[in-house]
Amino acid sequence: MSVVGAAVILGLIVALLLKMKVARFSVVVVCVLFGLTVGATPIWDGVNHALSELGGWLAGQLRGL
Repeated sequence: MSVVGAAVILGLIVALLLKMKVARFSVVVVCVLFGLTVGATPIWDGVNHALSELGGWLAGQLRGL
């Protein structure tokens, strides 16, 4: 995933949180900066792989219900 893609997705989520009045503006700034930082570093591949594995496992658990 590119840094731009990560920023767009994170930005949409943060906008939704603001609309729902869940987060203050300072929290939003921190979330955006963290997302950009993680997306721009080599660690993103590991994070993406771990989240994909977790999502696959959860999907399998739900199918088993």
